[in-house]
Amino acid sequence: MRPSGLPDGEPGGTDNGSGQSRPGLLPVVPTMWQSVQRVMRAFDALLSEHGGSWQVWHILLALHQGTPATQRELAHAVGIREATLTHHLRGMEDRGLVVRTREESNRRVQRIEVTDAGEALYQELKSAAIVFDRTLRRAIGADEADVSAFLDTIGRVAESVPDRGSGPVPEGWPGNRPK
Repeated sequence: MRPSGLPDGEPGGTDNGSGQSRPGLLPVVPTMWQSVQRVMRAFDALLSEHGGSWQVWHILLALHQGTPATQRELAHAVGIREATLTHHLRGMEDRGLVVRTREESNRRVQRIEVTDAGEALYQELKSAAIVFDRTLRRAIGADEADVSAFLDTIGRVAESVPDRGSGPVPEGWPGNRPK
């Protein structure tokens, strides 16, 4: 059995231009998904060694980029549902990493602020993320042109899918690209 879950010799689902699949080639989606899973598991394990996780890092990063002012905006910025974000924020609050406050004018709106402990963890995770990014960049190619070409390819692949792919991603998946 091949890694994609297709038996050996089965068509991989790639079109050779004639409308027919070419046998022996892996389909793009399972191969891409397996690669993303492996990279994200390694990244999450590294962040865990530093007291964080992929989700905590992604939330802290979004808060540091200054875009999200409310919990709803933060959920949109990280590409997850508000209920999922609430779960993560509750855990982060319990750890003293963030504080949520309700707006006086509209008690349904919550603002999120990073605490000193959250800032310290952000800096620790940022250092680990930079090291991990360097590892990926070395694997991609020798110079920025290689990295740029790789990122352009990923961008074209993401842009090629129907709009169904632009909503919040399921919990545990990497965040989607904002449009």
